[in-house]
Amino acid sequence: MSAPEKGYPALGFGVWLVLLRNEFFKARHRLAFVVTLGFFAFINFMDFGDDFMRARREDDFTHALPDAWSGIFSDDSVILLIFASIAIIMLVSSEFSWRTARQNVIDGLSKTQWFWGKAILVVLVGMVFVTTKLLIGAGTAAAGTDFGAATGPVLPLSVPAALGGLMLAFLSLGGLALLVSVTVRNAGPAMALWFFWITLGEQLVPAVVTRFVPAAAPFFGFLPFSAAQKILPFWAYDASAYARVVERAEAAERAAPELPNLMLWVGVNAGWAVLFIIVAYALFRRRDL
Repeated sequence: MSAPEKGYPALGFGVWLVLLRNEFFKARHRLAFVVTLGFFAFINFMDFGDDFMRARREDDFTHALPDAWSGIFSDDSVILLIFASIAIIMLVSSEFSWRTARQNVIDGLSKTQWFWGKAILVVLVGMVFVTTKLLIGAGTAAAGTDFGAATGPVLPLSVPAALGGLMLAFLSLGGLALLVSVTVRNAGPAMALWFFWITLGEQLVPAVVTRFVPAAAPFFGFLPFSAAQKILPFWAYDASAYARVVERAEAAERAAPELPNLMLWVGVNAGWAVLFIIVAYALFRRRDL
């Protein structure tokens, strides 16, 4: 009797749990993933640890909640997008070079199940990296917070909103990482292609084109890496944080940044994430393992 006749759909609830367990097991035993996450954690620990120590030395500098949320979400958030995407590329590409993808299918997974396991992996890696950043950033800030003297909520509603924006930004670029991984199927070239896109594809090429065609500048802002950065700043979600940005801009006699249209940019990033997954699946299905 076939699997569907037994009542076990290809992507039933139980299968999703199995895929999640498999991806978690494989990821936490991969040295490349552990080293990448460890290096990312070290960078954040040094960054936020320096803020904590500086706040203890200098009276005019603070690293405490709730004001620290702005730095936790805004400072170096692009580094999270880069490191987590590198982790995705190394985890997925290695399954082709080591032939584990083929072996998983031989052992009973369908190609569809294998692919959606990688889609789960993108979400899982994003959650691990975002959690690491929050634990270190918020942990050091909480250590320097006098909760009894706090004038406002130390966990404002803007925090989960900014958290959702950071995760969505990663899902967009993580989807691109999955696409190049299942297409190129080799970690080195896949990583080079991903970096080629976010550097030359979205930095150098737009700079050259807009020099001759200035009207094209708004179009380039909708490309994945540029669009992801629109939903990273904490002040885009928090009114008091934006007021401080405006105050500093006025003190420096420069123009304050405009608040982004969050509905627009959330939609753009979600669209890129879905598009990358669909294209990756379509290309993956056309090739043998």
